[in-house]
Amino acid sequence: MSTPTIEELSANEETSPLTSLPDPLTLSCLARVSRLDHLALSLVSKRYRSLVISPELYKTRSLLGRTEECLYVCLSSKTYPTSRWFIIRRKDTKTILGYAATEDLVPILSFPTVPELSSFVAMDWGIYVIGGFINDNRTSDVLLLDCRTNTWCRTPSMGVARASAAAGVVGGKIYVFGGCEDVDCSNWAEVFDPKTQTWETLVPMPDRNEGDNLIRETLVMEEKVCAVSLWDGSLYYSPREGKWGRKKKPETQSFYCVVDKVLYSCDKFGNLVWRESEELEWKEVKGLTALRLNFPSSASFRSSANEKCVSKLSNFGVNIVVSSVRATFDVWWDVWCTEISLERREEEGEIWGTIVSGAVTVVDHVPSGHVPVEVLCSATVYV
Repeated sequence: MSTPTIEELSANEETSPLTSLPDPLTLSCLARVSRLDHLALSLVSKRYRSLVISPELYKTRSLLGRTEECLYVCLSSKTYPTSRWFIIRRKDTKTILGYAATEDLVPILSFPTVPELSSFVAMDWGIYVIGGFINDNRTSDVLLLDCRTNTWCRTPSMGVARASAAAGVVGGKIYVFGGCEDVDCSNWAEVFDPKTQTWETLVPMPDRNEGDNLIRETLVMEEKVCAVSLWDGSLYYSPREGKWGRKKKPETQSFYCVVDKVLYSCDKFGNLVWRESEELEWKEVKGLTALRLNFPSSASFRSSANEKCVSKLSNFGVNIVVSSVRATFDVWWDVWCTEISLERREEEGEIWGTIVSGAVTVVDHVPSGHVPVEVLCSATVYV
């Protein structure tokens, strides 16, 4: 049997039952297809392509209750002129963690350069990239990745240029503070309203210092934007009260995220811990021996280029994703994303974790010791 030509395939596509339907009915059919299969659908025909990237498809999926949680991961490597974005394909797997399928990380084909030390915020169907350094200068630019269509646009700039700033979402607004060249800047804290597309200045923290200006981690807990500075100081802003505050104890863990009002943290050796908001003592997440075995112990770690180290911790719905980077045979870099479900056992006062899936991708085929790879962002959106 001969292989059909492109012209024959096009003719078949134009006369297929689905293509003869009006757009509203076609959208209703396409809305029931998994988001991660939209790229394949867009290759079927120009009409499908236009429908797949249309805002109407997202509206239809929302009305039908068919939106999905998608985890977007941004990677940086000096080998490439721009940052690289991927979507994690969520699926059940029985494989051993070290043998996760490479196709689980789906690349996005077009993306601009993400400024160094930008801040990232996910809200609804988009990811905002805020500030950062461009040619060693801070920028006030804000980019938006529209995850419905995987396209980029610019949004209104901030009132002041920033890099390594705190950024978090409370009540449908984006709160940003710190990262300014001048810690005494009158625009040290700002809030962005996506509905009106406007920035407003907030009353800045009165007793701020240089240590509060450079933020290494931001999380939102109890409707407060909490920031951990590079000097391990911890401060927060409460939009509901319009007040600033400081935490009682410095935060010395490496990575943080919040799931169901519980604070989780992880060091670079894969030790996952948790605590309630106001507690001081961290508790181990039980049941994750298999996760820790994939990382070096702190006692044996010697900063080897081949060692696997955690690079980011994030929530994926009610689960957690541990993102890590490993150099393999000094030839390429692997990025691993391990999804963990959580079970709270109230009687024992414990939280147990279970590895439910793993995704891995090769991001570099160069001498690994000279070209480090970093996970810049790992964020959940609903599309």
